[in-house]
Amino acid sequence: MSFVVEDLDGRLRAALAGAVAGERRAGIPTGAGQLLDAAESAAAHDGFDAADLTQRGLDALPPAGIAALPLRALAYGLLTPADRPNLRRSAHRSACLAGADAGTAMTAVAAAVLVADLLRFDLDWCLARLHQTLLEEAPQALLDRLRPLPDHLGMRGDQDPGAALQIAITALSRAGTVPEVLDELDAYGENLTVAYSLAGALAGASGGTAGGDTTWLDGLSPRADAVAAHLAERARALIDRRTTVSLSQSPGSTAIESPRHDRN
Repeated sequence: MSFVVEDLDGRLRAALAGAVAGERRAGIPTGAGQLLDAAESAAAHDGFDAADLTQRGLDALPPAGIAALPLRALAYGLLTPADRPNLRRSAHRSACLAGADAGTAMTAVAAAVLVADLLRFDLDWCLARLHQTLLEEAPQALLDRLRPLPDHLGMRGDQDPGAALQIAITALSRAGTVPEVLDELDAYGENLTVAYSLAGALAGASGGTAGGDTTWLDGLSPRADAVAAHLAERARALIDRRTTVSLSQSPGSTAIESPRHDRN
């Protein structure tokens, strides 16, 4: 059994388009365009490439502020979901390249790990895995934010990276599809920007395009479609390569991992 992501092309398309849809819903720049830049770079170089990111202007903080750095990092989770050490390293480096502090860089890692797992698992299981992954290195303040807000607490203010990620997680826990998640933020969020694109991207990675209403994608972003197609092509190649290496190093093995809650 190999590492399989059901509807990989659709999930990557929906993730990138979800970020763009979130930016449109927010009505102001949230960093969705820079996520596309980071994804385009990651696909072209099979991961983090400092020189290319610098050429694209991604060596500086985004106009949306520091909270948008975890949004950029999603590119690496989407590209290499089968290679957890590599996606974590790439997400961390991409944030540090733009001048992130240690806490923001770790939040970028958390976002990348989460979006990678959402390609295959439900949110509850993803959050359990994320806590286990970061338990020994993330500050308690970040670990506390890697769970949905209680129902009685509103989703207010996302200028802080950890707050933006927690609000996105909360919206996804209360809704499902990209439009529903964005509606949740419209109805119950206050003073939000980046959280719209983070939530849209996470919902897209989780739901994909298989078996649901995808009219929200129509005419949304031709560039997002093109970048997603290239990203999916490289992601499949990297998954296949990692599977081949794993099998060659472990004679008789038939899988990279066998998660209990895999959708397949």
